[in-house]
Amino acid sequence: MLRLSVFVACAIGAGMMSSASATEAFIGRWAAKPEVCSAYGGNNAANSALVATDTSLLWFEGYCRIGKMYKAKAVYMQAHCGGNDVAVTLDAQGNRMRVTWGKAKAEELQRCL
Repeated sequence: MLRLSVFVACAIGAGMMSSASATEAFIGRWAAKPEVCSAYGGNNAANSALVATDTSLLWFEGYCRIGKMYKAKAVYMQAHCGGNDVAVTLDAQGNRMRVTWGKAKAEELQRCL
C-alpha cells in the first residue's frame, strides 16, 4: 500500500511539473529572415527581431507589456505600448509565426535558433 501511495504522489508531482513548466508557443525570438535574428532595434518588420516573453513584446514598435490575452488557434492580446494599447495576434505554428500588429498587414516570421 505504501508503494502505491508513493507512486501516485510521484505521478501527480510529475504531472504538475510538466504543466507548470510548459511555455507558450509564441515565446522566443522571431524574425523575417535568419540574418535579422541577432539584430536589435530596426525600424520595420523586415529588419527587426520580435522578442516575446510571457509578459512582454519587444519589436521595432517598441517595448510593450502584455495585458489581456486569450487563446484560440492563435493568441490574441492587448499590448500596452507606452501610452497606446495595441491589438496583437500571434499565430505560432512550429517554427513559423504570423503576427498581426494593430491594423497593419500580417507579417510572417520564423523562430530564431
